[in-house]
Amino acid sequence: MTSQPWYSSKLHDLGREECLRLLQSQRVGRIAFADDSGPDVLPVNFVMDGEDVLLTTTGYGAIARAASGARVAFEVDAIDEFNEAGWSVVVRGRATRESPFDLPAERPRSWADGTRTYVLRIKSDVITGRRLIPA
Repeated sequence: MTSQPWYSSKLHDLGREECLRLLQSQRVGRIAFADDSGPDVLPVNFVMDGEDVLLTTTGYGAIARAASGARVAFEVDAIDEFNEAGWSVVVRGRATRESPFDLPAERPRSWADGTRTYVLRIKSDVITGRRLIPA
């Protein structure tokens, strides 16, 4: 037996400005990329630089090996399970290595331990978002 929600929800596309505001409001997202074994998704800390996503990783890790120079997707969301509502923003673009000397004042900082000096910039080609709200 499946339970039915006690109210219906509506899905709304978000405008670019709201997507950027939501991206700016978060510090953790997920990068999606493909490597030799197929698609992968990993959580990362990030900051926004205009419409681009900046993140740090290790130079020998999966993200640096597979995402550098490749097209990737980056997703940030917030979910309210109780109300069956939330939002999601996806950035699509090419990830390129960034010089640590060319970073803006607000620099990405990883919560994970270890040295993470390999900086990736996801140059946004497409930014889309959706919000699920109670009817």
